[in-house]
Amino acid sequence: MATKPGNWCTKCKAVHRGEPCPKRVPFGRKRNGNKQSGRGGRVWQRTREFIFHRDNFLCQICKAKGVLTSVELHGAYHGICDHIVPISQGGDDKIDNLQTICQACDKEKTALESRHSIDPGVGKV
Repeated sequence: MATKPGNWCTKCKAVHRGEPCPKRVPFGRKRNGNKQSGRGGRVWQRTREFIFHRDNFLCQICKAKGVLTSVELHGAYHGICDHIVPISQGGDDKIDNLQTICQACDKEKTALESRHSIDPGVGKV
């Protein structure tokens, strides 16, 4: 009876029969444990805090309407660090494309952007 051939391992360049390679690393994110990236990482949190301080913790959309709406960094009345030009429309994470807005304005703006992406004619005058 012939024996079952082993599996060629690209990590250690050897054939393994029946057992996994000891150098094998399970598939997963290649991220350092103390280093975060993306929105939710340390860099984004610092950027968000900077934007809130720059905007004096006031919703910029409400302020443009003549109403002063105060927001918090954390908590029930937390504000949103919003992209003026959405990422989906070519915006970026640069400071001049970010603003502080309240939760109500965020819901309204998100709904308007969603309608705009479905029907490009909506919202234009």
